[in-house]
Amino acid sequence: MADRKLLNLLDLSFVLMETRQTPMHVAGLQTFVLPDGAPRDYPRKVYEYLRSFPVTAAPFNYRLRGVGSGRLRPTFEVADKIDLEYHLRHSALPYPGGERELGILVSRLHSNPMDLDRPLWEIHLIEGLQGGRFALYCKLHHSLADGVSGVGLLNFSTDPHASETPPIWAADRPRSARAPKVPGRFGAFSVLQAAFASQAKELPNLMQGLAGTVKAVFGVKPDPDFTSLAEAPRTIFNVNVTPQRRVATQATSLERLKAIGEEAGGSINDVVLAASSGAMRRFLLEIGELPRKSLVTSIPVALPRDSNQAGGNAISFANVRLGTDIEDVRERFDVIRRSSTAGREFLKQMSTKTLMDYTVLISSPQILTRLPGIGSRVPPTYNVIISNVPGPRGKLYFLGSEMEAYYPISALFHGQALNITVLSYAGGLYFGFTGCADKVPHLQRLAVYTGEAIDELERVFLGGGDRKAGKGRKVGKVGKVGKVGKGRKAGKVGKAKKARKAKKA
Repeated sequence: MADRKLLNLLDLSFVLMETRQTPMHVAGLQTFVLPDGAPRDYPRKVYEYLRSFPVTAAPFNYRLRGVGSGRLRPTFEVADKIDLEYHLRHSALPYPGGERELGILVSRLHSNPMDLDRPLWEIHLIEGLQGGRFALYCKLHHSLADGVSGVGLLNFSTDPHASETPPIWAADRPRSARAPKVPGRFGAFSVLQAAFASQAKELPNLMQGLAGTVKAVFGVKPDPDFTSLAEAPRTIFNVNVTPQRRVATQATSLERLKAIGEEAGGSINDVVLAASSGAMRRFLLEIGELPRKSLVTSIPVALPRDSNQAGGNAISFANVRLGTDIEDVRERFDVIRRSSTAGREFLKQMSTKTLMDYTVLISSPQILTRLPGIGSRVPPTYNVIISNVPGPRGKLYFLGSEMEAYYPISALFHGQALNITVLSYAGGLYFGFTGCADKVPHLQRLAVYTGEAIDELERVFLGGGDRKAGKGRKVGKVGKVGKVGKGRKAGKVGKAKKARKAKKA
């Protein structure tokens, strides 16, 4: 009898949204510095080392079953045979192996959909980076992991001298963290029955949450700062997407944002939102596409997770006003802080199980966008997802190589042509911008403007960028895109053109 893992409703929604135009995978890009004295063929030796490990760990041994087969509900089943040659790939950048070449390759890799008949992951070892470096591009379907659980699946070492580091697909995990068994003969029926029974128990709480949402949509808000599902204007980001993706990055110091937040009376996440808001306001003003109404972001909020859970999604979402209609930096930050607080307080009213079902229901407009031509017609409930994922606090190493940077890369779907995800790692904060190459022009410019927005927040709240909090220059100079994309060219973007009048929402 095969092991099976039932997809929760949120995991299932990412499977249902999978199309050629909207591949539902997320990724992480890590760059490494070779150890001192490493031979020229070191990356090849790393690749051969990784190849020596069979795929044994969840969720890397899961194969999706039941999609399009008439089964009432798909499941993940443990695969008997897995072709590691397909999932583990070795590439080399063309000369000169700079950020531009890496950005082109990563953007291309992220544009390619995954084979749903195989375990839903790929890892690409990329050698040939300037400065004696190599990279790992780790790609995982969103039905297998959210940002938090994806980071938790990493299996790098904190020891710079560790000579043995099993890859993530072979990491020794407790048996309890692997797929639970469900009845085989009538599995689909039993699973569906159990799912309905579970949801029925939570129905009163779910209805209460939905009632609050409906009231908020129609103007009866639980809090005046609460942002409803009906406040987002339409923007150039809320269009149908094509399969082609573009990736850009930015890096700064976590300490800088912490110092700004403390002085401004907000959290680090509030500063992330404020920097993103400032960048998007400037970006949209330049091209004459800034709505008069404030843009709205949807921020993922991590939910309590079963300690035995391997991968999967445990998140809900809160809508937050970005204050892009406000020129004053302090006033804009205050709007963001208050809206963010109100959104989180609203979610606290529901249990974890209720929130999982609630999240699926409020995401139903995005699920409907799977239908051709629907995406651009469904009114946006938000304009952009901005996600802040906590990553490892200390330095990580892989076979003696130090991880110098960790950039998150997310998924897009119809009606959402831009995603901004931020990940903290070893005192640094790494922005990953994922955009539809055909619908979001000059994505690298948005990354540059985000860095300059951080500089502006620092000047406004701290009186300048030369204070102690500005030591993040070691991570990456703000104002230049990080390790991916046309970063250095983007850094040459001149002063903003004279802003056109804001368009009506």
